[in-house]
Amino acid sequence: MILGDSTVNFVIIMMTMKVLTSLLCLLAVIAAADEPSIRDFERKPYVISTAEVERIKEEIRTQCRLPLAQENHYPWYYHYEVGLAMQKRNDWQRALDSFLAALDHRDQPSKQSRIYGMWFVDYYPYYNIGLAHYHLKNWKCAAQSFRLSKMLENIPTNSVQSYRLRELDFEAEQQLQQP
Repeated sequence: MILGDSTVNFVIIMMTMKVLTSLLCLLAVIAAADEPSIRDFERKPYVISTAEVERIKEEIRTQCRLPLAQENHYPWYYHYEVGLAMQKRNDWQRALDSFLAALDHRDQPSKQSRIYGMWFVDYYPYYNIGLAHYHLKNWKCAAQSFRLSKMLENIPTNSVQSYRLRELDFEAEQQLQQP
């Protein structure tokens, strides 16, 4: 089968975009090397019961159609969905743990990431990590996460997340200025 010029051009453009995205991620990691780590924080207590967490995780595992396995073997989207569920219940420490686990499995954020079938999610791990750190009052980690979010996550400027990112980043930076 012979591919047309427009198809070849499209493939080249898509490959170039992937390479540029990877380079941008690498540059952000290098730039952030001197900054405080988003993983260097004092752990806070959990909010909801272990039984409730297990029920939620099982519900998400089933929804994602994942076989029973060790939790660290599940894909990024399982951990991200658990983080979002914990976020909704204000269990910020568990949300943070889950978002960091998602980041360990997939470090490239993107809008409309495919999870399963026709299930898509805006994958903004740094924004959500920053949000969790913010609520846990880990100001340095929150500010660093928000900086990474601004550099790596192409959050639409007219979205609620973009507005909240600017607002929370400002507040975190203000907290860092206090003695």
